[in-house]
Amino acid sequence: MKLYKFFILIVVLATAFVACERDEHNTTTVILEAFGPSPAIRGSSLTFIGKNLDKVVKVILPENIEITDIERIDNEKIKIAIPQNAEVGYVKLICADGKEIVSKTILNYTEPIVLTSWEPYPVKAGQTLTLEGDYLNLIERVIFADNVIVESEDFVTWEREKIELVLPAEAQTGVIVLVDKATIPLELKSDSALQVALPAVSATQDLTDAKPGDVITVAGTDLDLVVDILLPDGSSVPFTYADGVITFTLPESVTDGAIVMVPASGVHVAAANIGVAVPAELTASPNTGLKGGDVITITGINMELVTTVTFPNVAENVTPDSKIATQITVTTPAMARSGDLVLNTASGNTASVAVETAKPEALNYNENPIAAGADLTVTGSNLDLVEKLTFGGNVTVTVSATNAATLTVTVPTTAETGSITATMFNGETVVFQSLTVNAPLVAYIPVMPNVEIKGGKLFIVTIANADKLTGVQVNGQTCNYVLDGDQLYIGIPSNAYGNCVLKLVSSNGEIEYTINVVPGGSVATVIWEDGPLSITWNDGGRVMIPISAFSGVTAGTYIKFEFIQNDNWGQAQINNGSWSVIPFAELGNDGYITTDNAGGKSVTSLELKLTQSVLDNINNNTDGTWGIIIQGSDWIFTKVSLTVKAKIAEEIYTGPTSTGSWSGYAQIAADKFTNAVVGNVVHIATSNVESGAQGSLKDGSTWSEIVSGLEYFDITGDFDMEITSDILTKLQLSGLIVGGQKYTIESVSIVKEM
Repeated sequence: MKLYKFFILIVVLATAFVACERDEHNTTTVILEAFGPSPAIRGSSLTFIGKNLDKVVKVILPENIEITDIERIDNEKIKIAIPQNAEVGYVKLICADGKEIVSKTILNYTEPIVLTSWEPYPVKAGQTLTLEGDYLNLIERVIFADNVIVESEDFVTWEREKIELVLPAEAQTGVIVLVDKATIPLELKSDSALQVALPAVSATQDLTDAKPGDVITVAGTDLDLVVDILLPDGSSVPFTYADGVITFTLPESVTDGAIVMVPASGVHVAAANIGVAVPAELTASPNTGLKGGDVITITGINMELVTTVTFPNVAENVTPDSKIATQITVTTPAMARSGDLVLNTASGNTASVAVETAKPEALNYNENPIAAGADLTVTGSNLDLVEKLTFGGNVTVTVSATNAATLTVTVPTTAETGSITATMFNGETVVFQSLTVNAPLVAYIPVMPNVEIKGGKLFIVTIANADKLTGVQVNGQTCNYVLDGDQLYIGIPSNAYGNCVLKLVSSNGEIEYTINVVPGGSVATVIWEDGPLSITWNDGGRVMIPISAFSGVTAGTYIKFEFIQNDNWGQAQINNGSWSVIPFAELGNDGYITTDNAGGKSVTSLELKLTQSVLDNINNNTDGTWGIIIQGSDWIFTKVSLTVKAKIAEEIYTGPTSTGSWSGYAQIAADKFTNAVVGNVVHIATSNVESGAQGSLKDGSTWSEIVSGLEYFDITGDFDMEITSDILTKLQLSGLIVGGQKYTIESVSIVKEM
C-alpha cells in the first residue's frame, strides 16, 4: 500500500519580535507581534501577526533563503510557505523602506508523521472516505478541491488513527488539505491528488444532422451524479434518469457544439457533439423578376427548421407565410434587392438561395434632344420601381410613376447631355440610354464665378434668359436683387453661411445651385427708437413695437433692449400684442426683467435670442398690430434692435463618408471640441441624401445617444445640433460619432457666432 506523508504538530506561538524603530504613536510603522507555528513543519505555512505587515516585501529564513511570494491576508496577517531546505535560526522581515526586523526567538521545526492510507480509491460523492494515520485527532477540518470544507463536527469517526467522513457532492479531484486546532492553524497539503469519481459515457455520441425534437439517450457509469445537462449555448435542458440511463429532448434553440453533463462539483463531462441539420437542396420559384409583395416558394429538405428569412438590403428578418418539411412560402419586401436569400434556423445555422429583382427598362424618350426644364416622358417597363433619376452632370431628381409603362419628369435646368441612371426604391441602379440636353429656357447662370460669397454682401453673376427672371431665393428666403442687362446683383442674407441653395425663379420655371457662403459681419436693425421713454404700468408710458418689425425675421436673430434704471429697483414686463407673456427662456414664466437678474443700474442692455417659439408667439398673437408691448416701472428705455450675428464655421471632419445601410460613420475625437462652448452648433453637411435617410449622433465612447431624440432621426439634407452644457461635457470627454443611413457625410463643422 502506498504511504502518504504529512506534517502534524501542536503549535507553539512565537513572540518577542521587535519592529524596526518601533514607535507606538506612528501608525505606519511595521510591528510584528507573533509568528507561528513554531516548531513548524517544512513545506507548511508560517504565519506572521502584527501591524502594517502589508509593507513587508521580503522574508529571509535561515540560512539566507529569501522569500518574496507572500500571501497577504490583510495588513495584520501574512503567510509564507516554508521551503524544504529551511534551517533552524532567526527570521528577518524586510520592510518596503529597506528597514528590517530580526526575530528574538528562533524558528524550530518538528519531524513528519504519516497518513498510512485513504480509501476507497477513487471515491464517489456520497460515499464514506476513510483517512488512516496517526494524531488525526488534532485535525479540525478537511478541505477538498475546490475549497469544499468538512468540519470536525461532521466527521463520522474522529480518532487519533482514523477519520471517517462523507464525501461532499461538490468535492472535485485534487489535493486534500488537513487543518489542525492551533491558534494559528497548520495547513497540510497532500503530495498526491484524491481521485473523485465523475459521471462517464462509454463513448461521446455523434449527433450530426440532429433536429429539434429528437430524443437523446445517454448511457454510462455514475450517471446518478448528474445534476444538469448543458447545451452548446450554455443553457440547461430538462432530463430524466432511470435504470442507469439519462434521457432528454433537443429543444428548438439547440445549436452546434458539445453537450455536457454536470455533477454537483461543477466539472463538465462531454456527453455528445451535435451538428444540427440545416435546410438543403434549395430551389426558389419565382427567382427572377421579383417585386415587393411577390410570394416566393422555396422547396428543399429540412424546411421545417426555417424560422425567418433574410432578404438582401432588408434589415428586418421576414417570417415565412407557411412552412412544412419540404417547402416554405415568403412574401418579398419592397426594399429587397438581388442577391442571396438567407434561410435562418433556431440553431443559428443558415442556408441560402439566389434571387433577382425586377429591373426598370427605358425603351423610348418623347424628345431627344430636349431642352433643360422641359418635361421628359419615358416609356418602358417596371418604371413604377424608379425612385430617382440622375441626369448627366450628376443632377438627381425624385420621381413618381403612376404606372409601370410611363414616367414623366421635368429635366433639371442644370442637367447635361449623358446617360440617365435610374435608382430603384430598393437602392439598385439601372443605366438608361443617353439623353441630349440643350440649354435651359429659364433664367440660369451659364458659368458660376469662382469668387468668395459673403453673407450680407452682394454676389454678382452673369445670367442667360434674363427676361424670364422673377425672383431670387437663398435657402428659401427671398433676396433683394438688381438686374442690369445680363448682370444680376444678389443681396445674400446676412444669416446665410456654409452650403446654401441659390434659386433663380423664372416665369417659366426655376433653377437651383449650391453655393458656399462665408459668414459676413453682424448686421443690426433698429426697430424702436422713440426714447428715452419712462415706462409705467398704465397708458402713461409703454414701449410699443409693431408686429411688422418682425416680418422676415428668422430664428437665431437676437433682440437687444437698451435702457437705464431710475434707482436700484425696477421691473419691466415683455408681452406680445395680445398682452400674453413672451416665453423668453432667460426671463422665466412671468416675462419680467428685474433688478435681480439685470444687475441693477450698472446694466444698461439685455440681449435675448429669438427662438422659433418666441417668433411664433410674437407673430401669431390675436391683436395683429403690435408685436411687443413693454410695461413696468422705474425703467427708461432708449432703443430696441434686431441683430443677425455673423457665423464662423470651423471644419473638424472632412469626408466624403458614405453611411450606407448603417455601416459608415464619422468618429470625431474629443480634442476637436476643446474650444467649443455652449451655444455653438455642430453642423453636418451632407450629399446623396436618399429617401428614408436617417441621421444619428452618438457618444464617441459608449455609442449611446448623445442626447434624447438624436440616436435616430429622419433627414432630408444638412442637419445641426446645438451644443448644450450636458452635450459639451460629453463631446469634450468622449468626442462624437456621426452616423445613420442612406446619405453621405461631406463634412462636420462647429459653427460659432461672432
